[in-house]
Amino acid sequence: MLELATSGFWSPIADFVIYLILPFMLLLAFCITIHEFGHFLFAKIFGIPVEKFSIGYGPPLIRAKIGETDFRIAYFPLGGYIKMAGEDEGKILKHDNEPLPEPKTKLPSEEKAGFYDAPIYKRIIVVAAGPMFNIVSAIIVMAFTFSILGIAIDYSTTLEVEENGYAAQVGFMSGDSVISANDIPINNWDEFIEILAKNIGDEITVSIIRDGEEITRALRVVPDSLGLTNFVEPRAGAVKKGGPAHKAGMTAGDRVLTIDGCDVQSWTEMVNIVRNSKKPELLFEWEHNGETKTAYIAPESDYDFRLNDTIRKVDILKPHKRQFISILRASRLSFTRTHNLIGLTLDMLYQMITGKISRKALGGPIAIAKLSRESARWGFEFLLGLLAVISVNLGLVNLFPIPALDGGHILIGTIEAVRRKRFSKKTILIMQQIGYALILLLILFVTFNDITR
Repeated sequence: MLELATSGFWSPIADFVIYLILPFMLLLAFCITIHEFGHFLFAKIFGIPVEKFSIGYGPPLIRAKIGETDFRIAYFPLGGYIKMAGEDEGKILKHDNEPLPEPKTKLPSEEKAGFYDAPIYKRIIVVAAGPMFNIVSAIIVMAFTFSILGIAIDYSTTLEVEENGYAAQVGFMSGDSVISANDIPINNWDEFIEILAKNIGDEITVSIIRDGEEITRALRVVPDSLGLTNFVEPRAGAVKKGGPAHKAGMTAGDRVLTIDGCDVQSWTEMVNIVRNSKKPELLFEWEHNGETKTAYIAPESDYDFRLNDTIRKVDILKPHKRQFISILRASRLSFTRTHNLIGLTLDMLYQMITGKISRKALGGPIAIAKLSRESARWGFEFLLGLLAVISVNLGLVNLFPIPALDGGHILIGTIEAVRRKRFSKKTILIMQQIGYALILLLILFVTFNDITR
């Protein structure tokens, strides 16, 4: 992202535009356009005329007529839609309680058939294409990011073992360096974590180097904390622009020496000091290009819904190394990450529904705008990551079986196919009104969360 002047009349305005408006509009434009394009493309493939393709709601700001379709960008950007031929009350009324046509029935002018004239499977595919394009686009964005920018690797395999923790009890010590697990060579911490994740509940054999000697220890991967992490020196891998550390003058690569006069030896130690301190400001001493600098830094407080606790931070990231990978591996990794993201999203929604996670975790446009700004301050790579997350979330939410959402249309179409009969206009209108009411309540709820968070 662009560097901003630290003073002057235009600095706040430039900051607002570059780190909030532009990233927020980029996220919205991409996610909404790719979603509606999915509907549009399959409608055209199936010969269903598309009368309007709108990004945003309300009067058009920009419009262009291409073929039969009126393309427009509207004033209110929080959403979008396409309008296909036959998607109006008159067309629904014409088919009230009418049996569905046989699959082989040909319409007199099939190329001009409206949405409700199309076979049920085509209607379902057209509706489902929007959410599916969101999910596929996330895979493509991540594959692009991984293949061009590489992946961040947590490189240290040196252990930091918690006193009296499970790992300490079975013979591991701080300073041990992991070289293999179950005879699989370990080159970085991410590889070790991957093996642990695949063997939860099982016992694995870990080979380590201690004082120059190779020894082996058995480790049962218990579901609770193992009481170990990797040792990483307290060095800033990245510094968020506009964050507490950045304002104090800290830059990427700087090493923290002391906090409030206490020596800091590891990343974990530094994090614990910041998170547990109740002081409004902490005196940091750090090394920058061989020069020692000091400054008081005021940590920011942020509520973590998964931890159900407020954490304090100075907005620096753990140091890492960058590994460049092939397009094939980037593609496989993007599929895996998207799959995990879908599972994580659904799990969080389930936990919110069951009350295990506060429903205040739900956010709306204001929360997305805030996340856009935060990601932009970290850098373009983080913004692309957020774009993939938002696109997956948009796709999943639209698949919910709520009338007026894509999932509701799919459900209605499926029921019509099973009963071999269309719903009456009155029934459809009632279902749509219920759906719109639920969506309105959800919008009000997430907006309330955004304002009060």
